[in-house]
Amino acid sequence: MAEQTIPKPTRETTSPQPMREGRKPTGFARLIGISGVIMSLALPIGMIPRIMQGQQLNESHKKIVEQLPQVSVTKVRPAPATTQLSLPGTIEAIVDTDIFARSSGYVQERFADIGDRVAAGQLLAKLQTPEVDASEQEAQAQVLTSIAAKAQSEADRDRARADLSAAIAQVSQARASLIEAESDQKFALSTYQRWKGLGNEGAVSWQDVDEKENRYKTTTAARQAALEKVTAAESNVVAARAKVKAESATVDLSSANVLASKARATKSSTEKSFQNVTSPFAGIITERNADTGMLVTAGSENSKTSLFKIARVDTVKVFIDVPQYVAVGIKNGQPVNVKLKEFPNREFTGTVARTSVALDPATRTLRTEIHIANKELLLAPGMYADVSISVPTTAQAYLIPANSLVSSSEGQRVLTLAADNTVHFKKIQLGHDLGTDIEVVGGLNGHESLVVNPQDTLTDGAKVATEAKK
Repeated sequence: MAEQTIPKPTRETTSPQPMREGRKPTGFARLIGISGVIMSLALPIGMIPRIMQGQQLNESHKKIVEQLPQVSVTKVRPAPATTQLSLPGTIEAIVDTDIFARSSGYVQERFADIGDRVAAGQLLAKLQTPEVDASEQEAQAQVLTSIAAKAQSEADRDRARADLSAAIAQVSQARASLIEAESDQKFALSTYQRWKGLGNEGAVSWQDVDEKENRYKTTTAARQAALEKVTAAESNVVAARAKVKAESATVDLSSANVLASKARATKSSTEKSFQNVTSPFAGIITERNADTGMLVTAGSENSKTSLFKIARVDTVKVFIDVPQYVAVGIKNGQPVNVKLKEFPNREFTGTVARTSVALDPATRTLRTEIHIANKELLLAPGMYADVSISVPTTAQAYLIPANSLVSSSEGQRVLTLAADNTVHFKKIQLGHDLGTDIEVVGGLNGHESLVVNPQDTLTDGAKVATEAKK
């Protein structure tokens, strides 16, 4: 019988061949199988401690993170180039005034009531003023009396002037008589001296000489009398001139009295014209306190009650107070928008009419007057309005959420988040309050991350954990 050989396994055989039916595995194959089982059991057993250690580290880190304050952060946003201001204001009439009685009396008749539209100069009420009427009559009588007194003083002045002319004529006549008397005296003296010489020579009798002497003495006395008449006439001229001056002064006084009486009469007539109460300008009667028969007193003091109040409302005005940081951007003629809650779907357009130029030192605001056309008369004085005005931003500004602001005795601050998750306080300078956002005009550079709704327990340099963004 030939010997049967068993084939040997080749090198490529790396795993036991499947056992043929009726054959048992060899020892080497059994060893390989046992080793595989042991290794498959040992591998997970060796990894279990490492897995458990990693889980412990994760749980420890999670506990540490959970112990840190949780904060929400947001980025600083740059403010727009223009600031849209919304400021409150009250609508006022472009012109309004109280109308008082200019004359005391009683309301005789009333022609206007509240809500009436009136024209300039329109009659609103008529007053009955008996005292003014009597005063006017008295003033007119005084005018007539003063005119008569002036005429009398002018007549007296003319008479004084005539007396002055007569006195001057008397002076001339007296001086002529004096000249004649002096001539007679000289002739009588010369005659007397000649006759006296002849008497000493015996050519004439001494009786004739005595007659010449008596004639000289008579002419001397006549000259003295003529001289005294000249003096008296000159005195009369002085007196007459004084009388003329006095009468002229009386005429001037009477003329002044005439002017004064006429002025009083004009005043009385003017006061009488105040019986008619008229509108100073076209507008609407907004108040009426006058009733027929009511006693009114002239004047405009606080204790006096006005008869009417009138307002011109075809154009209305609103005053707003603009903060200092945007005040330089307010210009005359600048457009503004005005909104009222009574007209939610409508905006009214106005313009900046003028500003106070100087800021209020207490509030650091600029008083600004806005004019709004009101042809439809929808805007009434006293209404509350929101004025929206676009003002260019003159400095770099940023926007932050209103709930990131920290207000304390140290001023206005924000809490910034650093790269190492620590927080730090920063002082800032606020601009305009925009509601949910606040404008910051100083203290930030635009790259900060801010803590929103910061906890009161957070301190400068504290470590925090940020909440995951949803």
